[in-house]
Amino acid sequence: MSLRTAIFLTIALSSTVPAASRAQVTRSDTSRSALPSRCVSIVGPLTPVSDSVRSAAQLIAGRAQAASIVSDNAAATTLYQQAADINPTDPSIAYALGREYEATHDQRAMREYCRFLAINPDASEAGDVRQRIAELALALPPDTTVVRIPVAAPVAHMPAPAGVFLGGIIIPGLGQMTTHRPFAGVLVLAASGGAIAYGLQSQNKTVQVTHTATDPLGHSYTYQTTETRSERPNAAVGIGAAAGIAIIAAIEAASHAHSARSAAAAQESARGMSAAPLLAFGPRSVGFGLSIH
Repeated sequence: MSLRTAIFLTIALSSTVPAASRAQVTRSDTSRSALPSRCVSIVGPLTPVSDSVRSAAQLIAGRAQAASIVSDNAAATTLYQQAADINPTDPSIAYALGREYEATHDQRAMREYCRFLAINPDASEAGDVRQRIAELALALPPDTTVVRIPVAAPVAHMPAPAGVFLGGIIIPGLGQMTTHRPFAGVLVLAASGGAIAYGLQSQNKTVQVTHTATDPLGHSYTYQTTETRSERPNAAVGIGAAAGIAIIAAIEAASHAHSARSAAAAQESARGMSAAPLLAFGPRSVGFGLSIH
C-alpha cells in the first residue's frame, strides 16, 4: 500500500493493561501489567536460570556483538537467538536480538522487545522500546524510513534514600545536592561549617599558676606566676551543632528522595498512555504518525 502525496495519520494503540488488584501483586504480575496490550499474549512466564547458564549465554552474546560490529547481521542474529534460547531472562540479549530483527524488518523483533519490557520494565530504554513496538505493529513497508521526533526529556533520576542519607552524613549538604536542590545543600554546608568554625575559635585566658621551689638552704617555698593559655571553650558546642545539622539535613534529604520516588512511581502507574510523534518516508509517500503506547 502507498500514500500518494498525502499526509496520513497513523495511530498505533498499545495501552497498558490495568492491574486487576493492587493488593498482593507479585513482581511477575507487576511486570506483565506494565506491558503493552499486544505483548501480553506474546510473553510467557520467565523461569530464573543458574549463574553458569547466564555466563554461557553472555559468552555467545559477546560473539554476537562482535558480528554485529562488523555488520554481519545474519551471524549476529543467529548467535543472539542462541543466547536468548539459553537464557531468556537477560534483558540486554533480548534488546540486542530485537534490534537485529528490526534491522531486517523481521516482525520477530516485536517478540524480543516485548520480552525485554517483561524482564526490565523500568529500563532507561523502555520508552524507546515501546515506541518501536508500536511502529512494528504498523507493519510499514521495508523501504520506509521512520524518523522519531524527540519529546520532552524524562524527570531527572532521584537516587535511593539510603545513599542520599549516607552522603549527607559524610558531607553535610550533599544529600540536598544529590536530590537536585543545590541551593539548600550549600546552605546546609555553610551552616555546618559555621558551627565548626565557632567551635574552633580560641580564646586567650590569663591564669595564676603556683609553683614550688627550694631555697639554697633546702627549705621549700611557693611562688605564683601569671601565664596566658589558649583555650577553645566552645569546641563541644560547635562540633555538636555541626553534627546535628548534618544528621537533620541527611534525614530530610532521604525523606525527600523517598517522597519523590514514590510520587514518580505513582505518576508512571497512573499514566494511561503516551504519544510520540514520528515521520515516515517511502519512495512515493510521506507520512506523519503518532506512536501511542
